This record gives sequence, structure tokens and C-alpha cells, in this order.
Amino acid sequence: MENISNQLSYLKGLVDGIKVDPESEYGRIFEGIINVLDEINESVNEILDYQDELSEQIDLIDEDLAIIEEEFADEDDFEDDDFNDWEYYEIDCPKCGATVCLDEDFFDTDKSVVCPECGEEFDIDFDTELEDEE
Repeated sequence: MENISNQLSYLKGLVDGIKVDPESEYGRIFEGIINVLDEINESVNEILDYQDELSEQIDLIDEDLAIIEEEFADEDDFEDDDFNDWEYYEIDCPKCGATVCLDEDFFDTDKSVVCPECGEEFDIDFDTELEDEE
């Protein structure tokens, strides 16, 4: 941008150097052109200053976001798993009443359910579960 400012100053010097009468037709044309170019130069300088400010703000936001991403990456290691698509079932422990969550794959095994609260091991009776819900 400095180059445009320098060229504009040079142009003003040329017009002053040829001693064009500012009241003549050519003098008014030159003055009008130089005034328009000066306004354009100032507007471009303002835009560049604003762009620099925005760039600094974006850099700060990017740094903050990187910190947040790092904190969440440490807490969650789900990567590509879509947590919302997981289907699970809730069963109450017969001993302490705590809710035990089981996914669909659990029902394909012959394992007993172990309560995470009290450690009670129990089997699921599907007939009893269905009667309780009705």
C-alpha cells in the first residue's frame, strides 16, 4: 500500500510542477482526479488496518480453540464413534435398585449382569421385565 501512496504523492508533484492553473478546465480535472485517488487511497488504508485487526482477533480465537480442543481430546476418546447412535437398555439392580445400562451386544452373550454400585451379579428374566412394564 505504501507504493500507491508514493505514486499518488508523485502525481501530485507532477501536477504542481507543470503549474496548471487550478481555476482552468484542466486544473479542475486534475484536482478532481487527485482528490478521488486520495479518497480511494485512504479507504484502502482503512480496510487494510481493519483486516490486520481481524487477523489478530482470529489468531487469538484460534489459540483459544486449540486449547479447548486439547482439553476435550484428553477427556473424550470417542473419535469417529457416533455416541448418539448407541442403543442401550436400562435395568434396575434387584439388590440396590441402581440403574444398569446394557447395550444390544450384551444380550448376544450368556453373561450375567453385574451391578456397578453393589457388585451384585444377576440374570435378566425377560418375562418379569415385560410384566413390570405393563
